[in-house]
Amino acid sequence: MSSSAVSVRYAHPQAVLWVVCLIGLIAVAGIALPYPILAPLFAATTHNDFNHWLGIAPQILLGIALAANPLGMLFGSATLGALSDHYGRRRVLALSLTLAVAGYLGSAWALAADWYPGFVLFRFLTGLCEGSVSICRAIAADLHPQIERTKAISWMNSALYAAWLVGPLLGGLTMHLGNHVPFLIAALAMLPCLLLLYFLLPPDLPLSQPQPFWRQLRQHNSLNLVRLPLLRLVVAAQLLYTIGLNAFYEYYPLWLVEQQQFSGLQIGLITAVLCAVMTTVSAVGMARLGTRWPALRSAKCAAAGVALMLVLLPFTSGQLAWVWLVLCGVPNAMFSAWFQVYCTEQYGELGLGRVMGLLTLLMCCGNVIIALAGGVIALLGASWILWTGALFIAAAAWALRQQELKPAG
Repeated sequence: MSSSAVSVRYAHPQAVLWVVCLIGLIAVAGIALPYPILAPLFAATTHNDFNHWLGIAPQILLGIALAANPLGMLFGSATLGALSDHYGRRRVLALSLTLAVAGYLGSAWALAADWYPGFVLFRFLTGLCEGSVSICRAIAADLHPQIERTKAISWMNSALYAAWLVGPLLGGLTMHLGNHVPFLIAALAMLPCLLLLYFLLPPDLPLSQPQPFWRQLRQHNSLNLVRLPLLRLVVAAQLLYTIGLNAFYEYYPLWLVEQQQFSGLQIGLITAVLCAVMTTVSAVGMARLGTRWPALRSAKCAAAGVALMLVLLPFTSGQLAWVWLVLCGVPNAMFSAWFQVYCTEQYGELGLGRVMGLLTLLMCCGNVIIALAGGVIALLGASWILWTGALFIAAAAWALRQQELKPAG
């Protein structure tokens, strides 16, 4: 029996929730950290060894750099959550955070040295360790019934949205000190997380039936869930939605540069406002009201709303572009809470670490797909990436509709 198979009652569940929210915030902030840094760097007219490496088009290099972190996170999400079901949440989380510090330090060094391949490599390593977000989500779900599941997941999501605020804001406000400085700050921010993890999370139970590591990894990773017919439409919906959402997240900075002539600081500020709105909607609105409507049906409607807003975004300009872009975060926050609650309620018996790892894995897969494909689509203009994102999110809403129509059981 795994160390997490026995239901844990936490002595201080609210403190545990705050700790994992903080860890998730800092981990995901590292994903969003380069957005205001890299867009102006690769859009610059002055070429150097970093933004014109081997003579490759800057748009393609930008896509590869953006894809490296979520590609690593894809592999981390496929394994870390499931491994924490067996070896214990605290053990696996502590190891991943320690390695993330090394990844941030390496990213800072490679950026300062204008070493593009090294930057991509260290961003991959950091993403691999940031797959620990699935563990944080699993711990939040573990707190039920001590903390109502919708509330815990909504608070966890609000921390992750706040990360998309902290990361770009940190990058935009400190990049004038050097493009590498934000990565050094991120490495330092991981250290108190390790201390909080040690003192506030309960120790893991001893393993009663230890198994060889590679056997455990092969048999119980989240990727195995993809093959279950039971989850076919859920997997499709999550993948399609995250492809579309990451088309928005990763390339609206480029759209702002191309069409609105935004600076790195302005991108950081508008991203901060966007994430503040999503954080508020999740922490206040969804935590209090999310249980009043059916989770699956509500998630479907929220996805349709996001798709419609992305279709219209490229037609905005000036102050309207600011407002409309920020409002895109409202239905997205609603979708995330409802969809995750539905998945944990319906499929939690498969292992909360594995289920949350699957959702994070698919999110990262979508991130990688659109980062690479978006680099090619960007040659036509950033607006086309936003419309592509809307198309995928609409397809996700359709998949959720099919899931809703499936016979019970």
